[in-house]
Amino acid sequence: MSHSKRTLRQLFTGPSHSLLLLVVMGCVIGVVAGLVMASFIALLNLVLGRLNGETLEDFESLSMGWRFGLPILGSCLLILLYRFTPKSAQSVGLVYVLERLQFGRGRLPLANTLFQFVAALISLGSGHSVGREGPAVQMGSGVASLLGQYTDRPPSQLRLLVGCGTAAAISAAFNTPLAGVLFAMEVVLMEYSILGFAPIIASAITASAFTGSLLGTHSILTPTRLSLADYGDIPSLLMTGVWVGIVAVLFHYLVRLFLRFPVKSRAVRLLLAGFITGSLALFVPQILGSGYDTINATLADQLPVLLLLLVLGAKLVATAAAIGFGVPGGQIAPMLMLGVCAGGIAGALVPGGSEPGLYALLGMAAMMGAMLHAPLAAIATVLELSLSAEAMFPAMTVVLTANLVCQHGFRQPSLILTLLKQQGRLLQTHPLRAALAQRYLSELAHFEFIIVDLGATEQKRPPEHDSIATLIEQPALWLVIRQQEQCYLLKKSVLEQAYQQHESEQLPTLNELLTPLLKDNLQLMELSEDASLLTGFKIIQKEDIRGFLIPIGQQGLGLVTRRRLVKMLTSDEAMY
Repeated sequence: MSHSKRTLRQLFTGPSHSLLLLVVMGCVIGVVAGLVMASFIALLNLVLGRLNGETLEDFESLSMGWRFGLPILGSCLLILLYRFTPKSAQSVGLVYVLERLQFGRGRLPLANTLFQFVAALISLGSGHSVGREGPAVQMGSGVASLLGQYTDRPPSQLRLLVGCGTAAAISAAFNTPLAGVLFAMEVVLMEYSILGFAPIIASAITASAFTGSLLGTHSILTPTRLSLADYGDIPSLLMTGVWVGIVAVLFHYLVRLFLRFPVKSRAVRLLLAGFITGSLALFVPQILGSGYDTINATLADQLPVLLLLLVLGAKLVATAAAIGFGVPGGQIAPMLMLGVCAGGIAGALVPGGSEPGLYALLGMAAMMGAMLHAPLAAIATVLELSLSAEAMFPAMTVVLTANLVCQHGFRQPSLILTLLKQQGRLLQTHPLRAALAQRYLSELAHFEFIIVDLGATEQKRPPEHDSIATLIEQPALWLVIRQQEQCYLLKKSVLEQAYQQHESEQLPTLNELLTPLLKDNLQLMELSEDASLLTGFKIIQKEDIRGFLIPIGQQGLGLVTRRRLVKMLTSDEAMY
């Protein structure tokens, strides 16, 4: 190991429960994620600037041929990218991050992060109806995961660092640190923890400050001061929430329709997405790209109702096609545009004295909250965009109503869960099972044991394992006995007691003394890789085993006893 690598490991190696260490790592992640996002934003702006001029998102100024052909060209480039990229590196986006958190111990490969960087540039630069949030989460989480793996963090901390990367990327991309923190905890980690807040906040504010120093002011959405005119407008707020909730349900149905489209070829599906988007853009060019210019215009009440209705319908189809056909990009920006159009329509039609721009802002938050089941992150977005706490009451009213309509009225799951289910992955949503699925056996493992291989010859077995007396003198508490293809767990005191009780003048061999002690209920299960606590409990529920042997990185094999696993649920022993 090189001196620099050893120094870095030592710098970030400390007690696993050290809050200060996690905060420092959060700051490092914020700087690195900020640098990655600044590079991505600069390259994306360069591409959009060559196409649309200084306005970047002004796809409306393109000719008819470019409106139709640009998304198709983007699809062709994506097909080529997929063709020359290993299949293992092609899984990307927010859905992939969540899948790796629950089923991959939070380990995100570098190749997938690099693929996401290039694929997102192509998708966003060619006008596909996707956003930069999914790629931002993938890239920020990838950076954080690589740092955690490099410094040998346990799986639970690796998971927390992925949350830091998510918050840093969202904060850097949109200059919204509070929304980044809540998005990371509500959507990605799906939990709020006292230990998690400090590192994630540190990561978000570091990324926002660092990216701001590199790019200057880079807010994508224009902050606007909007507030409720009168509490008499509450019925209008409730109607807006119901309307946006129905739009969210319709969008969910359309996404599932395209997901189930009877074409398996990735190339054909990408071309179909490009063709649908290009065809709609001939008549409604506002649907191309993330649509931030349209969002800002709607918030400023610059678009008529009929145009908003037309954009809403076309954007619903184009975005559902992009998501359903697998265009690599984010889902949140299109959701915000759908919500702002739906809210703007409601603001122009419902009675009351509040500005239509307020309803557009509330619709944006309600759509995001309803589709992702993330009401707090959605409300935080309103707070950071409205620059006024007065917008909190109407925001909570509309977001709550839309969530109730979508989640309970029509029983729609989160869009992320729908996309994972399509891939054959089911996230645990029950609180206890989810908590167990997010922690790993390696976090309970210890190394106070000696492995004795009874099948090894005397020449292959270590000398200290040939002498029973020498073996007993070893400081370890446990003996792991290998016999043929089975492993057994034995307390060293049991061996010592059997040795002392042996009355024969001829001392027994190690095999002769140990073999009678190996009972079926002392068997260990040796796993080929780390497993979640939920998996561990399922195994011991079915198998009468004493515990697990699991590989733990450079540390080798770790031992998790059945008693320690059960004790974890019944004692105050910390997980970190």
